[in-house]
Amino acid sequence: MQTCRDLIRSARQLLQDMPDPMCIIDLHGQILWENEAFRKRFQAVDHRNREREARRSHHHAIPIRNDDGQTIAFTVIVKDRLSQTTEENITVAHDERYKIIAENTSDTIVLVDHQAIVRYVSPSLQLITGYRTEEYEGMDAFDIIHPDDRERVRFAHDQAVQTKESVDIEYRVYHAQGHVIHIEARVKPVLDCDGNVKYVVAVARDVTKRKKTEELLENILDNVNAAVWSTDKDFNQYTFCSESMEKISGIPREEILFNPIRLHDHIHPEDNAILMGEVKAKLDLGIPVSQEFRFIHVEGETRWGRLIVHPYVDHAGVIERLDGIILDITEKKRSELALEESEQRYKSLFENNLDGVFSIELNGFYFVNANRSFETITGIQLHQLSDRCFLGLIYDEDHASVYETLLQVMQQGEPRDIECRLANMRQGEKIVSITFVPIFLSGKLNGIHGIVKDITKRKHDERELIKSEERYKALQQSLNRFSTDLANVMKVSDLENRLIDEVKSVLHVTNVSIEEVPRGQEHALRNEQDIWVKIGEKRQPVYLRIETDQSFLKIEKEWLETAVHYVTILYDNLHLLEDLMKRLEELVSNNETPKWMLRLLFRLSEKERAALSSDLHDSVLQDLIIWYRKLESLRSSKVFEDNTARELLQIEEGLLDAIHQIRITCNELRPPFLLKMGLVESLKSLFSYTRMFSNYEIEFFAEQLGASLNEEQILGVYRIVQELLHNATKHSKASKVTIALTGTEDHITFSYSDDGIGMDIAALEGSFQHMGIAGIEKRVLSLEGNVQFHSAPGQGFHVMIQFPKTMMAR
Repeated sequence: MQTCRDLIRSARQLLQDMPDPMCIIDLHGQILWENEAFRKRFQAVDHRNREREARRSHHHAIPIRNDDGQTIAFTVIVKDRLSQTTEENITVAHDERYKIIAENTSDTIVLVDHQAIVRYVSPSLQLITGYRTEEYEGMDAFDIIHPDDRERVRFAHDQAVQTKESVDIEYRVYHAQGHVIHIEARVKPVLDCDGNVKYVVAVARDVTKRKKTEELLENILDNVNAAVWSTDKDFNQYTFCSESMEKISGIPREEILFNPIRLHDHIHPEDNAILMGEVKAKLDLGIPVSQEFRFIHVEGETRWGRLIVHPYVDHAGVIERLDGIILDITEKKRSELALEESEQRYKSLFENNLDGVFSIELNGFYFVNANRSFETITGIQLHQLSDRCFLGLIYDEDHASVYETLLQVMQQGEPRDIECRLANMRQGEKIVSITFVPIFLSGKLNGIHGIVKDITKRKHDERELIKSEERYKALQQSLNRFSTDLANVMKVSDLENRLIDEVKSVLHVTNVSIEEVPRGQEHALRNEQDIWVKIGEKRQPVYLRIETDQSFLKIEKEWLETAVHYVTILYDNLHLLEDLMKRLEELVSNNETPKWMLRLLFRLSEKERAALSSDLHDSVLQDLIIWYRKLESLRSSKVFEDNTARELLQIEEGLLDAIHQIRITCNELRPPFLLKMGLVESLKSLFSYTRMFSNYEIEFFAEQLGASLNEEQILGVYRIVQELLHNATKHSKASKVTIALTGTEDHITFSYSDDGIGMDIAALEGSFQHMGIAGIEKRVLSLEGNVQFHSAPGQGFHVMIQFPKTMMAR
């Protein structure tokens, strides 16, 4: 601050005696000092107006700087009226000229100060923005700019002030009516005589129509996937590049605009060499070019483009610029490559197909072409097919069916298959399968393809297979019949005879026999031409011998093995049965019955009882119940005469009696829940039921048996009790029956007593079969126990049975 005062003091001493009016003003226009001539000139004006007059007068301002070169004030020299008037006239003339230009140009001129306040704007503003000049002057210059562009424009303004250089910028402005317009402006700083920026002048132009045209062009380019550009002849910088360039290349547009070589980094090396070589050479000569190339998209995808460039030449023949377009032809190229690949595949499929492939015309069915496989199958060389009719290759008897198939393909436009024979085949009959496929070009039938397969061997195999299937069916039927017959064979001799007959019948041989060969001498006695198959053993090995001079089919050998296998199994079993029968005959002759046989017979008996009970319950009983309910429903729904009603009631009661009797029979044949309830509970249930139909009293005593009885023991005791109760009801005329069941550690004891009329057991020994006593004895014997009967006339009937808890396994 002291330096500032010193400088002003020095200037004041220097200017004090100058004849011209002078003053010193600060940077804000305030008078810091004035000389005597200045005071005399403006002595009639107050201090504030004196400052205004000093600023308005035509003057020459000289900056006052400090030691650092910074301007801290100005020296103002006010010249005389004549000189001032002359300069003012000149200035007015210039101002008038600039005013005429500014007010009549279609561009808008805006003068903005350091605070971005509008100090002047030309009248064309209203034509562009709809704002009047008096509305915009004094406003912040950025208020009418679109919010998204405001900071960018402000930055351009600051950049122009700082760099003191012009800046070109595009931005959007809100029209006074609310819509958006596009502006293209050049912002230029105005410098004073010291090189400092006094104002910023912006020349703005409405480019909305151009922008809409560019957007339309961009939309068109986007739809055709193309980019338009223009550059100098040396590709140093694009003067124009459409937005679609970024979409095609993937590189930001701004990056390409100022660095065109960036695009070449993504061009395929092979194609880039062509562009930089042959294509560049043509362009240097002014020759337009059209070149396809590959480029690597930034996403790593290889794509295809077409480059079309037209050099622009001036009147002197010098190339000024290059205008070009890049078309993205990736899809087209891929389609072409796919089509080419498809054609190659079709050609490969046609020429290298293992099946014969040929094409024929629609008119006359003449050959068009064929592959080598067709030549191999038919034996006709390809050069001999020219002007030859396809039907000439077909066997005469198959002409009609083949011709009919070709007509169906032509009429319906769909593939058809047919099997036929080829004529004049030197190798003998050849059977082929032909698939006819229609050929369409532009939706119109143009010809017919044929695919030929040699199926001669397959048809021969099919015939053999049919024969084999028929033979197999016959052999299978033979096995079924043979196995059924074997079920009825009971003797070894019958089995051997049946096998011999079946082998002769099925294998069509005459010499078949059964041979018993001494052990160890089999190989010595065998004839190599005969077939020997072992079927079993007696004292020596037994073989089936077949004398034949022919070989059997595989399925015939399998049939023989199966038949012999059946016989082998049955052969051993029959031997066992014959031995068993001999033993049984010996036992019967000695009046002995094996316990295991008794158990077997009782098991079979119980099985038959269970089956009969199930059949009665599920069939007869259910039918009777259904008819009973129908009869009951009929009686309740209709009114009958008295006699008819009585008869129907009697029938209904008869049905009920039959149903009841069948249920009793089913229970007796197979007592329900016998095994589940156990012996004791099942007997109690039996006694309860018997008391309802008998005239005697039943007392039953049962102790803990100590172990559960098996099924045979439970059924055996239960059946014995049933038989004894049956005898008591039918014969004894007893008034009381006592039954006891006790168990020890090893045995079960069962006793029966009644007070009936009794019998003479010795006298009736021969009639035990009629009384069931023999059956009781057999039951006890099957349980490996013993039984004692005690009775005499008038002394009742008594039975004591004892059997072991655990029976021996036999």
